[in-house]
Order: sequence, then C-alpha cells, then structure tokens
Amino acid sequence: MSMESVLRSIKSAQTEADELLASAQEDANKAIGDARRAASEAVSEATEGATAEARSTIDAARAKAEAEADKVRAEGAKAAEALASAASGRTDKAVDLLLNAIQDA
Repeated sequence: MSMESVLRSIKSAQTEADELLASAQEDANKAIGDARRAASEAVSEATEGATAEARSTIDAARAKAEAEADKVRAEGAKAAEALASAASGRTDKAVDLLLNAIQDA
C-alpha cells in the first residue's frame, strides 16, 4: 500500500468516526430531551394527583364536620325547646307568686 492510500484510509476513517460521534451526540441530546419531558410530565401528574387527593380529604373532613355541627345544632334546638316548654309550664305559677307577694306587701 502506498503512503497516499494509507493517508486516504486514515482520512476516511476519521470522517466516519466524526460522523458517528455527531450521530451519537444527536441521539444523546434527543434521549436527554425525551427524559426531561417525561420527568416533567411525571412531576405534573404527581402534583395533580396530590392536589386532587388533598381536595378529596378536605371535602371529606368538611362533610364530617358539617354533619357533626348539624347534630349539635339539632341537640341544642331540642334542649332549647325543652327549656322553653318547662318555662312556659311554670309561668302561671311565677305570675301567681309575684301577685301574692305584691298583695302581701
């Protein structure tokens, strides 16, 4: 093989190596971009899922608190009604007691 032939082979091999390196760099950049997009989507989905779960937990707690508040209001109304009923039954006695006290004075 002549020196010129050897140099052409070396130059050809160098060109092929440069092309392979450029292609590998493009593939690596594409893979990195794809991985970044996938990671971003995963974070976004996880954030949405966590937000939905938190909203669901808050709604459930709110519903439970409202049910308990309704129960306490109902019990309070029942107790107030019982007090009013008991007081109205004693009103006549209280009026008589006051009138007697005024008359005796």
